[in-house]
Amino acid sequence: MPLDGKNQPHILILNGSIRGVQGNSYALAKLAENFLTTKLSVNASILNLAEPKPSTKEVYDLLLRSAGFLVVSGTYWSSWGSPLQRFLEVATTFENSPAFFGKPVACAVSMDSVGGAEVASRMHAAFAGLGCWSPPCATLAVSRVGQEAITASLGQTDDPNEDVWRIADLEIILKNLITATTLHQNLWVSWPHVTLSMPDGPWPETGTIDLNTPRFI
Repeated sequence: MPLDGKNQPHILILNGSIRGVQGNSYALAKLAENFLTTKLSVNASILNLAEPKPSTKEVYDLLLRSAGFLVVSGTYWSSWGSPLQRFLEVATTFENSPAFFGKPVACAVSMDSVGGAEVASRMHAAFAGLGCWSPPCATLAVSRVGQEAITASLGQTDDPNEDVWRIADLEIILKNLITATTLHQNLWVSWPHVTLSMPDGPWPETGTIDLNTPRFI
């Protein structure tokens, strides 16, 4: 799938922050969207998971049209935001479907000081379970403490913070994500799994979720 301007991939940015369009995660999402569209000349859009979403089928169709995903979240008590958790619970119905299967995923996590790398690694694992895969150098975890350390040592000879993750590294993971979209999805083989069914209708933002999974207790 060459990137020739005629067949541009669409990258969907999933913002799982509890702060929606405010805060660090949305700022990262907007930076990513701008870099993808202006520097890499590909299509990109942001789905803010804290906001009301279209119907289940419309969300599925959006995932289906996307060639890859950037998942963004803050770090909340060593986990991702509750909007992302809810999305994963509902999107279980799309496991290993064409919406996810064989598509690359990158993750960008913000944090105050610690925990972001662990959250990002679990994001990769969750989306791998849905059918996605992670290219090299597809993880970014930026912290307030880290950014302050970068600023404090800027310009020093043998800068001890030169290898600390920084916001500019977002460009690296996005370049790798776009490269990964050129690999055809038919390269991969799915393991056996139970196909769940969710009827079309409003996306279940709140309340209980019954995915008709087997009951054994």
